[in-house]
Amino acid sequence: MQNKSFLILTFSVVILCFGIFLHRKPRVQNKFLFSCSNQQTGLTSENDTVYKIDLDMEKEEFIPLSSIFKRVKTIILETGIDCAIGIVSDLQVFDGCIYILDQGLAKSLFVFDMQGRFIRKIGNLGRGPGEYNIIRDFTIDAENKFIFLQDQGTLIHKYHLDGTYVHSFTIQIPSSNSYFIQSYNGRLYSSITPSKNIQTQDDYMLFEIDPNDGKIISRSLPIKLNKGWTKAIFTGNFFMSRLNNPPRYTQLFMDHVVSLDEEISTYIKLMSRYLVTERDLENLQQTSSTNAVSTNVMGNEFEYFQRNSKIWNVHSFIENNDFIIFNYIFGGVLNIFTVVFHKETRAVKITNNIINDLVFNSKRNMFGLIKFSDMQGAYEVIPTFVIDRFLEFIRNNEIVSGLDKLDQLKKLDEESNPIIFFYEFRDAE
Repeated sequence: MQNKSFLILTFSVVILCFGIFLHRKPRVQNKFLFSCSNQQTGLTSENDTVYKIDLDMEKEEFIPLSSIFKRVKTIILETGIDCAIGIVSDLQVFDGCIYILDQGLAKSLFVFDMQGRFIRKIGNLGRGPGEYNIIRDFTIDAENKFIFLQDQGTLIHKYHLDGTYVHSFTIQIPSSNSYFIQSYNGRLYSSITPSKNIQTQDDYMLFEIDPNDGKIISRSLPIKLNKGWTKAIFTGNFFMSRLNNPPRYTQLFMDHVVSLDEEISTYIKLMSRYLVTERDLENLQQTSSTNAVSTNVMGNEFEYFQRNSKIWNVHSFIENNDFIIFNYIFGGVLNIFTVVFHKETRAVKITNNIINDLVFNSKRNMFGLIKFSDMQGAYEVIPTFVIDRFLEFIRNNEIVSGLDKLDQLKKLDEESNPIIFFYEFRDAE
C-alpha cells in the first residue's frame, strides 16, 4: 500500500528538519521582546514573567519519561483505502477529534475520533473550489470553529469543522514566502521568509493577516531576531503549543520563544555561550558561497553547526500549567537535548537521554516523534515503516506488561496506519 523507501526518505527529512500591501501601511507591533535600549526594533523591557533558561548547566545522565507523565494510552488508527497515511507531517487534537496532515503520500488532511476511527477528509486534491494541490500547513480556529489550509505558497482555503468549504483567499505579502500559519483568538498569523536576498528594515518574520481576505493587519519580529537568516530550512513548524492559550513561536536561530497574545511578547529567553550568532551565519554564508564543489547547501549548514558546536532549532515544544519541555539541537541534527523546566520553582533539567519507561521495560528512548501537546499531555507518533521493528520489541518481551491495547498492537503490520501514544501529564510535585 505504501512505498517504504519513500517513507524512510521523507521521515529522515522530517528529522533533519516541520501579493499586495494595503494602501494604508500596516501597523508594526512594537511590544514583542526585551531590550528597552533598542529603539530600532521597538523591543520592550524584560520582566519576571519571562522564563530564563540556562542551557549550559550540568546535564543529567538520563530522565525517565515517568517523571513527567503518569500513564500512556494507545490510539490505533483505522486503516483503509480512504484513510491510508504515509507520514504524519502534523497532528492536532481538538473537540474530540484528531486531525492528521500527510504532506507526502496522501497529500490530505484526515480526521479521526479519539478511538482512532476514521471520520472524514477535509477537502480534496484538485484545482476546483475547496480543492488543493499541496498542503503546507493547517490551523484550527478554536473560537469560530474553522479550519484553514495553506495550499502551496500563499493560498489559504477555509472550511467548517465538518469539512464544508467556505472560501479561499491569498495572503497579500509581496516578495516573501509563507510556510506556516496559526490561528488564535480569531486572529490569523503567517510565518514569513523573505524571498529576496537583500534584507531591509521592513523585513519581518510574523504577519497578522485578515482571516477573510488575506490583507496585512500588522507585522512583528524583525528578521534580525533570527540573526538575519532568511533561507528556508525545514526542521518542523515554527508555531508551537498550537491549541494552548496562547500559542508560542520561534525560528531556527532565535534566542527567544514568544507568545502570540494580545501583544507579541517574550515568553522564554535562552542563555548559552553556544547560541548561534550573526557572525556564525555570516561565516556560514561565506563558506557556502566559496564551496564550489558541494551543491548540498543544507548539508553544508548542518556540518557547520556540528563543527562549531552551536545550539539551534527549539522544537517538540510541550507545555502545561506546571512544566515546559522542549528539544534543541546542539551541533549536528542527531545530537538532540531535552529541557524539562518547572514553572513554579524554575528548576531545569537537561539531558540527551529520555528513557521511555512507560512503554519499554528496557532502557530505550522514545521510538517516535512528539507531534502535538495540549494541557492534558503529549502525542507521540510511531511511523508505519517502523511498526515491524516495534512488533519485534513486543515479541522479545521488551514492552511493559499491561501496555494499553497490547493485544491489538500485536495484530498490526507494516501496512497499518501509524500508531499514536498519548502520554498524560503527571501532577507537579
